[in-house]
Amino acid sequence: MNDSTHVSGWNDRAKIHGASAILDRLRHQVGVSGRVLFSIWLLLMILIPHIWRLGDRPMLVLALSLAIAVQIALVLAILSPAFGARAVLKVGISVILAAWLSEVVGVHTGLPFGSYTYTEALQPQIAGVPVQVPAAWLMMLPAAWAVGGSLVYRRGQAGNPRSWLDKAAFAATSGLAFSAWDLFLDPQMVAWQLWTWETPGHYFGIPLINFLGWTLIAAALSLGASFVIETDALPVEALLLVYSTAWLLESVGLGLFFGLPGPAAAGFAGMGIFAALAWRKVLAGST
Repeated sequence: MNDSTHVSGWNDRAKIHGASAILDRLRHQVGVSGRVLFSIWLLLMILIPHIWRLGDRPMLVLALSLAIAVQIALVLAILSPAFGARAVLKVGISVILAAWLSEVVGVHTGLPFGSYTYTEALQPQIAGVPVQVPAAWLMMLPAAWAVGGSLVYRRGQAGNPRSWLDKAAFAATSGLAFSAWDLFLDPQMVAWQLWTWETPGHYFGIPLINFLGWTLIAAALSLGASFVIETDALPVEALLLVYSTAWLLESVGLGLFFGLPGPAAAGFAGMGIFAALAWRKVLAGST
């Protein structure tokens, strides 16, 4: 056996060992309740395109609302064993309230997202903001934290004090990973007439300032979370599974079912880059 064959064989064994370690951590991080919730969420997300094709708008809104609720429950079920129910509840309530406040300001002032209005399709609404919207921030933001944490922090250093620079890098990366999801979301929701923009923008009708607003608010919420929970001790693999599943489902949904190939391709590239880099980092840390 020559040296190159030996090295190749060692690399293959290392990758297999790394993948096995990731699967072991996933089994540990996602308990029975999490697996049930993941299955229900996946089923709802698969059903939504078919409900949309039937043209049953009330059923579509119901299915969308249920998917949001189940995904939130899944994320909380993943986070709670790592940080405790009290800390997770504190973070969850803070995220929803802060996201709702940013949306209220956005609807009434045009900052920081641009001038937009929610239609009457999503109910109930508080101060012109559907309750599903700030809830949706909670369902995806922790998954973005997993991207930020995997790219910024080194595994095995949980519990060590983090500098402001570390926290800022984590927050910025998480904000960008979260905003990448909106490459799918905003064109889809506008097409479904769930909200409208006063002046259509350059990204498939979405103003570019919207993505800046998403990134800034998500980064601010991520920074705040880093002072409440040890974000370098996140159950990264389980949350990355949520992030990657949402990426794949949105790519297929927009590309094959909803007639939005442009946003599907952009979102596939945007979220896909973050997902690929994060999983690569996780795999490298497991070999």
